[in-house]
Amino acid sequence: MTPITTYHPPITEVDNDTQVIYLWLSGLSPSTQKTYTRTVNQFLAFVEKPLAKVLLEDLTRWVDLLFLKDYSQNSIALKVSTIKSLFSYAWKIGYLSLNIAKAVKAPSGISALHERILEQPDVKALIAAAKPGRDLSLLTLIYATGLRATEALSINWRDLRPRKEGGQVTVTGKGGKIRTVLISQNLYQQLQQLPRSDKTEALFTTRFGNRLDRHQLHRIVKATAEKAGINEHTSTHWLRHAHACHSLENGCDIDVLMRSLGHSSLTVTSKYLHARPNEGSSQFINI
Repeated sequence: MTPITTYHPPITEVDNDTQVIYLWLSGLSPSTQKTYTRTVNQFLAFVEKPLAKVLLEDLTRWVDLLFLKDYSQNSIALKVSTIKSLFSYAWKIGYLSLNIAKAVKAPSGISALHERILEQPDVKALIAAAKPGRDLSLLTLIYATGLRATEALSINWRDLRPRKEGGQVTVTGKGGKIRTVLISQNLYQQLQQLPRSDKTEALFTTRFGNRLDRHQLHRIVKATAEKAGINEHTSTHWLRHAHACHSLENGCDIDVLMRSLGHSSLTVTSKYLHARPNEGSSQFINI
């Protein structure tokens, strides 16, 4: 029988769960840290014991509880993967002598990407319904470039640069990775017309001059979607999905899309090919 793990000598002097969790979270984006922390707190409240005392049956009962509470399969998969990641990290640095979470299999998530893609007429309706100025420019930028919400909201004026044809914006993506995204001449000029604040360097600000945050952006998208009469579940990430699929449908090369979206591999980007295939073997069957 193959053992679950082998022993790793300690490479750190941390001696409690709080310090280990802090090291594990360091370097992740604020939104990811928040999500992971919520899951870990939920797990620790359930087991009521330190990580070193957690048994395999504790993990199994916790997963069973998630199913009983009617979490979606995608949510359960994310939560289990989060806890597995924590245990794996704690074992690798020598804090835990065994990685018992390795024996727990995360359930497969159910991809519903095809349900979260706006058709081009819906995108046009959304943008047409946006308030002129900040809201219109922000939604247009997210769709035109495929930026994540946090990436768009983190843009400062110094991140914008003109080009011979249009402009470019430098953004910081997941894991602190920096990339440059091209923007059209019309959109660049539209962004240049936004008011500047004395309180912050942020490109997108509130009426009080502070940087716009994710919650405020969420409300903007929901209100605009309602005004446009499109799917009430529309979000900024739906615009990112729409950008990806519409770009591919219009002839964009997948590796160009990968770099533009800030994906780490083509495997991640290729999910859009499966969500909206343009060709298949069924085209060769006459019936």
